[in-house]
Amino acid sequence: SGKFLIPGLFDMHTHFFYEQGEHINTNEIELKLMLANGITTARIMTGHPSFLEARENVRNGKWIGPELSVASPQLVGKWPFPTEFKNYEIVTSEAKANEAVTTFKQRGYDAIKITFMMTKPVYKAIVAAAARENIKVVGHVGPLVMLPAALEAKQQIEHLDMFIETLLPDTSYNHGQSVSDYNIYSKAAWVTVPHLMESKIPALAQRVKVAGIYVTPTNYFFISNAGLPQTDEEIKKKPDYNYIPSNLKQEKWKYRECYIKKMAPLASREKYVQIRKQMVNELWKAGVPLMAGSDSPEFFVVPGFAIHDELKTMVDAGLTPYAALQTATVNPATFLEMNNRTGTVTVGREADLVLLHKNPLQDINHIRTIAGVSSG
Repeated sequence: SGKFLIPGLFDMHTHFFYEQGEHINTNEIELKLMLANGITTARIMTGHPSFLEARENVRNGKWIGPELSVASPQLVGKWPFPTEFKNYEIVTSEAKANEAVTTFKQRGYDAIKITFMMTKPVYKAIVAAAARENIKVVGHVGPLVMLPAALEAKQQIEHLDMFIETLLPDTSYNHGQSVSDYNIYSKAAWVTVPHLMESKIPALAQRVKVAGIYVTPTNYFFISNAGLPQTDEEIKKKPDYNYIPSNLKQEKWKYRECYIKKMAPLASREKYVQIRKQMVNELWKAGVPLMAGSDSPEFFVVPGFAIHDELKTMVDAGLTPYAALQTATVNPATFLEMNNRTGTVTVGREADLVLLHKNPLQDINHIRTIAGVSSG
């Protein structure tokens, strides 16, 4: 027939773009966007009771969309951001760590999510509590925790957090902090970039391999927004731009304008991009299981569409198209312990499938030529 069948795609790091409206639950719209782009399983990385409801609505057939894995509300040391949508829990003691982990496991969340400003003793308490409750710990690694502790805890790591810091000559540079995660907004962090030592990356990849963890790089978000930002015209020409709610576009443009004004020199940003690509390549060569995640809807990264962009960055980093597809199929299925029923095109598996007009093994961009999607 000239068509190509692949397993349904996973997006292992996304957030709901829309909140519940007065007349329509716009979370349902986003789920349809994901499914239309070939995503049959998605991991929502900032938990909220309404997201558990969305997961159940898909399970019982009320909504059409990908199967959902929902991480807990973010466990944080403090929350400095203004928001009316509370999807975080402040955890500053071992007792609170135990309480939060137990509570979120009982409420039905699929993993414990860690993000900002977490101290190392509280982090260790969360990891210990999660082990007792038999629930995975996922998310960020902060500068108060650092990478060695996260590798020892065997945490699943997002965004290559604190990987870049291991490339500093020593901790005298910006107190051991570089441009991981939120430090892309820090001028002091960008000053360290010329001193980063790419020669340390292969050894770093081996350390991660020995730890036995899964890594979700989310390189498209960091490269296209922080490293080498797209022009205004490039953003507006993307087919997904029109799917951003009009009331949010203005906010995103203001956010982008603020960031552009603070951008580091081009040479530092080019080195940053090269380092992120080299890290992904070395991790893959070392045998570290990588997982595709979009980090939508940050900046202009749109749910559903962005997973195709992320797969392209995997190939840009040196992965073969086949290996890139594995980051969005069998690898995440194995991590989520679903590989006995999905993640591969195999007799007896669920019919999570994407039919393409063109062969993605010849060009990863062919992943966009979707003829049809089957979920479950």
